[in-house]
Amino acid sequence: MDHSDGGRSPSEPRLIGTWYLVSYELQNGDGGTLHPLGRHPQGQIMYDKAGNMSCHLLNPDPPARPTDASNGAAYEARISYDRYSSYYGPYEVDLATRTVHHHVVGSLMPGWAGTTVIRNYVFDGDDALTLSAAIGAGGQQAVLKWRRAK
Repeated sequence: MDHSDGGRSPSEPRLIGTWYLVSYELQNGDGGTLHPLGRHPQGQIMYDKAGNMSCHLLNPDPPARPTDASNGAAYEARISYDRYSSYYGPYEVDLATRTVHHHVVGSLMPGWAGTTVIRNYVFDGDDALTLSAAIGAGGQQAVLKWRRAK
């Protein structure tokens, strides 16, 4: 991967490491806030020095299984897909725009493979990271707050 154009590099030194999810919110353009993985989501994102990343997000509180679920495997698959997300691949950082570009190789969501997802990043000290991105056409913003693993 050529990192010489556009101020991109394989990493921002403070980004490298393992981070644990603190919160995940979808902020609506109208001022409302949604919690797509519940109020206490779990997750981990890792960035290495070689330019590889991996992200996992989880709602740790699945709904109660209905007593009338006749096809347990189909129910489990649907609930798993609704409460878990993951993807991995190489990444690049654009220091000028303070964005990290995740080049998705593999993902739970098949449509993400082969795409690049761009996240704005902001540090609050050495141990707090916010990744955000505009999503959809209605002014929604996904905001994920992370803390560095110790």
